[in-house]
Amino acid sequence: MTKHTQGDWMMMSQRQRMSPFPNYMSMESVCKEMKKFVGVNLKDVLLFFKGNMMFAFQDSKAHEQAGQKIASRIEKNPLMYRRLVKQEEIFGNKLVKFTKLAGQQTNSKTSNRRLYEWYTQYEKMYKNVYATYGSVWTMEDHLVAKLYDIVHKRWQDGSKISNTLNSLTKQPLAMVATIERQAILKMAVKILSSSGLLKLVQSGSLENIKKNKILHKLISTHEKNFFWITRDYEDPILTYDDIVKKLQIILKEDPVKQQKELNDRLSGDLRERKKLEKELKLNKKELALFASMRDAANLKEQRKKFVSQSLYYFDPVLNEISKRLFLTVKQVRFFRTSDVYEALVKNKDLTSELNERFNLSVWHSSTNGTKVTVGKEAQKIFDEFCQVDKNASEFTGMPVSPGVARGPAKIVLNPNECDKVNKGDIIVSVQVVPSFSTAIIKSAGIVCDGGHGITSHPATLSREAGVPCVIQTRFVREVVKDGDVLEVDGYKGIVKIIK
Repeated sequence: MTKHTQGDWMMMSQRQRMSPFPNYMSMESVCKEMKKFVGVNLKDVLLFFKGNMMFAFQDSKAHEQAGQKIASRIEKNPLMYRRLVKQEEIFGNKLVKFTKLAGQQTNSKTSNRRLYEWYTQYEKMYKNVYATYGSVWTMEDHLVAKLYDIVHKRWQDGSKISNTLNSLTKQPLAMVATIERQAILKMAVKILSSSGLLKLVQSGSLENIKKNKILHKLISTHEKNFFWITRDYEDPILTYDDIVKKLQIILKEDPVKQQKELNDRLSGDLRERKKLEKELKLNKKELALFASMRDAANLKEQRKKFVSQSLYYFDPVLNEISKRLFLTVKQVRFFRTSDVYEALVKNKDLTSELNERFNLSVWHSSTNGTKVTVGKEAQKIFDEFCQVDKNASEFTGMPVSPGVARGPAKIVLNPNECDKVNKGDIIVSVQVVPSFSTAIIKSAGIVCDGGHGITSHPATLSREAGVPCVIQTRFVREVVKDGDVLEVDGYKGIVKIIK
C-alpha cells in the first residue's frame, strides 16, 4: 500500500452507523466519474472503518486544487449546479426504478450470477448519482470564501458577515427535514380539528387508527412520501408507527402554534434574504453566485432522497446475498464489487477477511479503484490519523451556523438516544441527520466531530433550527461527558468546556 503521512491529508468527515457499501463507491466516483460533470476529479480519498464508524480524509493538495478549479468554473457559469440538479433528477429516478425492480424480483430462485449483475448495475448507476453531487463538498469552502469576500467588501463586522452569509445561502424549502415537518404539522392541525381523529391518535392503537379511512389515508400518504427520510445509509426507515408517535408528541404541544412559527420563520427567511440583497446592493453576478450555493444545497438534498430510497429498495438483494453466503448483512456491506464476484460466482470464502475489515480497515480510493488494508498496518495508519487528546478543554472546528450558546452537553450518537435531549442542551455527536430533528428543535447548539461544510446535515439542520453549530471537532464526544457545560461559538468555530 502507498505510504500515508497524516500531514498530507485533511479530515473531511466522520460518520456513525456506516459501512463501505456504498461509501467506497462514492469515493471512487469522485476520483473518476466526477470529472464528467465538473471537469475535475480528486486524486485520492482514504476511508477508515472501525466497527460502525467511518472516518474520511482527502489528499490536501488535490482537494485544494480541485476546489479552486470548481469554484472558478462556477464564477464563469453560475448556473452549473442548477443544471446538475436536473441531471441528478434523471440519474436518481433511474436508480430508484432499477433498485425497486431488482428488489421485487429477488428471491430464493435468483441465480448467484444475477445477484452479482444487479450488484454491478447498482454500482454503475449509483456512481452517476453520487458523482453528479460529489463536487459539492470539494468546492463549498472555496465558494463560501468568495461569498465572504463579496460581503466583506461592504461590511467589516465578522458576526454581521456570518449572519448575512447564513441568510443568503440558506435553502429552507429544499431541506427534506423542513418539508417533512411542514407536512406532518399540516396533518396534525387537521387531526386537531376533529375530536374523533384526535382521540384515535392519542389512543395509540394502530389497529383502530387503520380502521378509520380518513386517518389511515393521511398517515399512509405521509409514510409513502417520507419513508426514506430517516434512512441514512443504514438507519431504519420512517414507519407508520413512527409517524403516529410523532403526531402524539406534536398534538401535545399546540400544532397550530408550531405550524405558524414554522411558516413565519420560512417567510421571514425569504424576506430577510431579499432585504439583505438590496442592502448590500448585490449585482447580477454576485446574486448568481449566492444562488449557486443554494443550488448546491438543493443538489445535496436531491442526492439524499435518491440514495436513501435506492438503499431501501436494494435491501432484498443484499439480504439474499447474505443468506446464500451464510453471512450477516453487515459483513456483506464490507464487500467490494470484485469480492461479490469472488464469493457468489467463484464460491470463495471471504469470511475471515470481512471480519478483519469490520474490526479495522483502510480503504484507499483513487482513479485506479480501491485497495483495502487490514491488520497491523491498518492499525498503524489509524493511530496516526485519528489521535485523540483526552486532556483537551477547548476544540477548534468549522463554524457552520452562527450564534453563541451555553448549555449542558448531551452525547447523542444514535436516533434512539434523542429522547434524552432537553430544552437548552448542547447536542454532541459525530454527525446529526434528519432523524435527530426532534432533538435539534429542543437544543441550544450542536457540536459534531464530523461534517464537511455548510451543506452537510449538521449545518443545514442547525441553520434551519436557528442554533449555533460547529463541525469537524474530531473528538469532542470522546472527551466530554453528559452534563458538562459547553460553550459553542458558531462564529469562530470554537467549543469550550466551561465546567
